[in-house]
Amino acid sequence: MHAGKLVRIERRWICGSVSMAQVWWQSRYGRPDDDLCWLDYHQPLGMPSFLTLDYVRSGRRAGYRSFVGACHVLHEIARLRGASAIVAHVSNGSISDRFLERMGWERHLQHWSGRHWIRRFYDGYPQAGVERYLA
Repeated sequence: MHAGKLVRIERRWICGSVSMAQVWWQSRYGRPDDDLCWLDYHQPLGMPSFLTLDYVRSGRRAGYRSFVGACHVLHEIARLRGASAIVAHVSNGSISDRFLERMGWERHLQHWSGRHWIRRFYDGYPQAGVERYLA
């Protein structure tokens, strides 16, 4: 997403893991100074009904519109792939619990350390409305 508009969706054959050190380093020193937001997700092998949101990266000027748009596009991808849920470990304190709840996410695995969240689609998918994010 760039300035609230979908730029592209890429398929990568190899998904990389992201360490907490990498998240910290990039949030501190590696953020570009633009209105760009991208989500890195994958569908785990042997678990076709789930998507895992691995990483969210945004520029310093990325606003609410870009992040919400990226989330709505991810919901549409989940619908197209027939996923029942999206799971994420949210380590960035800038993404508030209140925002996640407003986007339909629920706390998950509360006995584990960290902030684990799930967005379930068992009762159907939200209205996509991705047309408003197309450039």
